[in-house]
Amino acid sequence: MVVRRTPPLPTALHHPAPTACLLLLAAAAASQQPADDPTASLRPLSPARQAAAAQALLADLAATPPDAALLAVVRGLAADAERATPERTKVRGSKRAARTVEFPAEPERLPRRVDYRFGLGVIAATGDGKAAAKPPAGKADPIVLRQALLGCAPDADKALAALLRRLDADTGGDAFAAFLQGWRNGDESFYEALDRTAGTTDSVFFYDAMLDDFRGQFGKGVSGQRLGGGLRTAHDALHAAFLAYRQYRGFREAVAWSLLLPPATPLPVRLARYEAKADGAYSLREQVLMASEALDHDVDAVVAAALADAPPLPQPVWSAAHDPYPAWTAKFTALQAGMIERHGSTDACLQHAQRRRTELAAALRSRAQAAVAAAAAAKAH
Repeated sequence: MVVRRTPPLPTALHHPAPTACLLLLAAAAASQQPADDPTASLRPLSPARQAAAAQALLADLAATPPDAALLAVVRGLAADAERATPERTKVRGSKRAARTVEFPAEPERLPRRVDYRFGLGVIAATGDGKAAAKPPAGKADPIVLRQALLGCAPDADKALAALLRRLDADTGGDAFAAFLQGWRNGDESFYEALDRTAGTTDSVFFYDAMLDDFRGQFGKGVSGQRLGGGLRTAHDALHAAFLAYRQYRGFREAVAWSLLLPPATPLPVRLARYEAKADGAYSLREQVLMASEALDHDVDAVVAAALADAPPLPQPVWSAAHDPYPAWTAKFTALQAGMIERHGSTDACLQHAQRRRTELAAALRSRAQAAVAAAAAAKAH
């Protein structure tokens, strides 16, 4: 089967006059949980009863796991997230965010305590950036109950962060990523603001001070010769750098989210382009599930497939486009013979992978609902 090469979405950035000094960003729409919110059953329970229910859920899953292999993958990644790593680069101290939650306005697909910081190479607690208090000994964090009620494996948030840390292996964009983290629009980084408005009619204008900062940090030496002396040139270079880095980061985010969300749960809206299909070809999300199945859910092998022969980010980042698809397509195509041998066809492989993960999500929801019901019954007596 021919593998479609997904084209990048267009990004609409308006070019302001060099004297523009305002940052105009459309506010993200407030997101609400749907009326049939699966986690609503937790609200009548006290934090202590939620923790007890979470502990009961974990004990149940440990005793009789619904899919030991898939749960072991999440458990191993979550354990790796506890490993501390030094920052690969620094966000300027005066611009470091007071809050670290990624994409604070987007609908919750996975309740998270931590986020991976692209370019910095670290996993940080959400909220105020301080390490979250660990539950008392013998008590589980109630968030794992919320995760299971949504069909996600316990500690999937930590697993997601650890997987992103492995996938973010190219350090050539670290300084630019730190720059985008440093400039803020309220609680969101400038990367998030640009990514949120990419492909829309929303207008994004840069501060003159931001362009001066960009030119000061990156407009030196051989690379700096490409920037020239005007703010318009700096603006165009910043725009091009963002587009290249967005392709690099978005691809890696799509791989990680595809492995950790139930198949029926959409990817975050900003990554929706990676589950779009055309002409009967597989979306990237489907390809990732199929590759994982073909590789027996070996995380190291999946990461290697995503990174092997991957093109490095251009240097400087604004000097060229970045396209991760050719290298990934070659690896995915090479795996198809094994899929056909094992399942009879690539379509059957996809169906098996989706069915297996869908059944796991249903089992997690059922087990979590039983734990919540037991806690509610105990409260009533």
